[in-house]
Order: sequence, then structure tokens, then C-alpha cells
Amino acid sequence: MRELSVRNTIRMWDTYLSEGSNAFSEFHIYVCCAFLTTWSEKLRAMDFQGIIMFLQSLPTQTWGDHEIEVLLAEAYVLSSVWHNAQSHILKGE
Repeated sequence: MRELSVRNTIRMWDTYLSEGSNAFSEFHIYVCCAFLTTWSEKLRAMDFQGIIMFLQSLPTQTWGDHEIEVLLAEAYVLSSVWHNAQSHILKGE
């Protein structure tokens, strides 16, 4: 969360706390997915080293309430769709 302002970090933690006791371990993965989909097109055009450098310094310095709300909303949608989905890959076969 070092890539976000203190205000946005507090907003994210507020969401995690309101989602329940397992929210960080369960909801955080969807927040990460929402981050990746935000920059999906740009990331696909980069090589591995470029991706790593980009992800270590995300361009979120100018993000305000609207951007963090959109990110959390997208994460919530992903969570709603995929959280209880059965695995599409059968283990052991």
C-alpha cells in the first residue's frame, strides 16, 4: 500500500474491516486483480522487467477518492462473481 496516499490507504483498510474478519486474506486478492486490470493494456505491452518496474512504482500519486472508489467497486464485483466459483482445474487429473 506504499503506492497509495495515506488517505486512500485508510479508505482501503476501512473497506477491509467492513468486509469481515477474513477480508484482508480473501478480499485483498480481488483488489490486486482490480489493480492489474486497471493497467492491463499497458502491462501487456511491456516485457517482464518493465512490468516489475511498473508494479513497484504504480502511477497512483494523483489518485483521489474517485479512483480508489472505482478500484474497490471493481474488486467487489470480482469478489461477487468469483469468490464461490468452483475450480475449473481438477487437481490430480
